[in-house]
Amino acid sequence: MVWNKKCLIFIMIVLCCGVANATTMCVHSGAYVVTLSRSRDGISSTTDGSGGWTVTFDYNTSSLNTPVVTGTGACNEITGTPNTADASVSTSSSDVGQNCWCAMGMPLISDWVFLKTYASDSACASGCATECANAVETSAIFRTAMFVPVW
Repeated sequence: MVWNKKCLIFIMIVLCCGVANATTMCVHSGAYVVTLSRSRDGISSTTDGSGGWTVTFDYNTSSLNTPVVTGTGACNEITGTPNTADASVSTSSSDVGQNCWCAMGMPLISDWVFLKTYASDSACASGCATECANAVETSAIFRTAMFVPVW
């Protein structure tokens, strides 16, 4: 009987400590926390005229307390499958081609995601970044392709 009481008291102490530990969280200094919702549309988007784009969301995307995702749109000769990331693609805004690729640069770095093929190199160069921003702002399918394979 005494053993059962001691066992019961021990179990109660463990349970109480477990609950107390479950409600507190230790955050390490220098930690970087990111929140990216594939299902929530952005509220606005902009481009910088040189391939960069920014999408603003209604929630903070990182522990830097900013509600934005930024990235780059780039055109090249490599084709892909729309709304699909490709870890083997490497491109930049100085490349030339008809195929539009988009990559997130903040709050994390993503693989390049194929968006679409334009009718000409010049059409891609003038529209790719805007289309990337629009896709990140409005398309859950595109955000899923971009947000899932981050590195």
